[in-house]
Amino acid sequence: MKRLLQIELKKAFSNKLFWITLALGLLIVSISAAQNIGRYFWSLEAKQLQKELLGEGAYNPLYPLSALYNNWIGADYAAPMTSLYYILLPLLASLAYGWSYFTEKKSGYVKNVVTRIDKKKYYLSKYIAVFLAGGAVVAIPLLVNVLAVACVVPAYQPDMFYGMYYAMSYHYMIRLFFSMPVLYVAYVLVLDFVFAGLIATLSLALTFFVNNRFAVVLLPMLFFMWVQYMQDLARQTFPFISPFSPQEFLKAYGRSTLIWVVVWGIGLLVVTLGIVYGKGAKDDVF
Repeated sequence: MKRLLQIELKKAFSNKLFWITLALGLLIVSISAAQNIGRYFWSLEAKQLQKELLGEGAYNPLYPLSALYNNWIGADYAAPMTSLYYILLPLLASLAYGWSYFTEKKSGYVKNVVTRIDKKKYYLSKYIAVFLAGGAVVAIPLLVNVLAVACVVPAYQPDMFYGMYYAMSYHYMIRLFFSMPVLYVAYVLVLDFVFAGLIATLSLALTFFVNNRFAVVLLPMLFFMWVQYMQDLARQTFPFISPFSPQEFLKAYGRSTLIWVVVWGIGLLVVTLGIVYGKGAKDDVF
């Protein structure tokens, strides 16, 4: 099992599509970082002008509004790059390695493997590798964005008096955000890693039912776009319903509740692992 997992991990993190997908993610977060850093310098110029016009006594520097915690891509609720990244998140995760079982099954590689080892070990190793590759290809660009913005934009402590500017009023982790923002950013990165990994395994699970490589990669993104649409449609009629789309709670300023995070996490894990480990062990690959 250990040797098989090492082989799968090597294939997952050395294939060209993983690196191309990672490069695409890094491009998006780099544009976001450049825009937010530029906006920060613009705010410094605006504050200096305000200071000259109002004088020291009436001038309010508003430090918490120009801080790292609302200028990295996960928390920037007004920028198009944030929306683009989280819309593409399922596609990025699936492209990393979620398609691998489809190609291995078509090429006959699976037949050669399962004749030599226990099928369950192969499918479990494949599941872990797909999960880690999908999580890494999404979380690494987010981490790079945080570090890049942190090199320029100060990490001023968020202030409750300016809460309306953080879009955190209805977040289930609002207390952690205002008390320990660094820990909160780490939580968001881990959360996005886990869900990106689970979404990648969803593409792996689809391989058992879908006989098209492009569909295996695209369907997870289309599914979550549909979930977002159904949420928006439902909230137009019933505005009291808590947002339930993963696109809500994967962002740092999401409006969802903890219960939906747990439901989606357990649901994706049970469905994907059940299909890959359970159905994979029973299906005849010959």
